[in-house]
This record gives sequence, C-alpha cells and structure tokens, in this order.
Amino acid sequence: MTIAPWSAPTSTDCLHCEAHVSSDFRRVYGDADDRAHRCPRCDTWVRLQEGSGAGLDVPTPDPETSLGRHGGDSAEGWSA
Repeated sequence: MTIAPWSAPTSTDCLHCEAHVSSDFRRVYGDADDRAHRCPRCDTWVRLQEGSGAGLDVPTPDPETSLGRHGGDSAEGWSA
C-alpha cells in the first residue's frame, strides 16, 4: 500500500492552494457547497468579490498569469 507524502485538501482548505479558509469565508465567497476554489492567499480580493472563490470565471486577470498583479513581477524590464 502506497501512502501519498502530501495531504489531500479538506473541506476547510482552498481547493487551489490548500490554505486553510474559515467557514465564514467559504460561506460568503465559496460555491453552493461552501467550498473555496480560490482564497486571499492565492487570488486578489477584487477577483474574489467577482466570484473566483466560487470557481467562476471572472473578467479581472488572474494574478498567477498576469504580470504586475498580486504575485507577479511588475518591475521586470525596469532599471534603476
């Protein structure tokens, strides 16, 4: 029997980054089953308010794929 070296996300974890999220966060920003697909650790509050926490596609660019946003490198190409 093989046991995975990582833990599987629980219902209290973000489904994207596996960070713990409170029941209140999941109730407000999560999907119909109170699951958080994104959280403040892996997404911006603007996107969360648009519905990314519930797993919806939102118009605001994803911070993981758009430079200069939460988590991106806005200084790339700049010189001092």
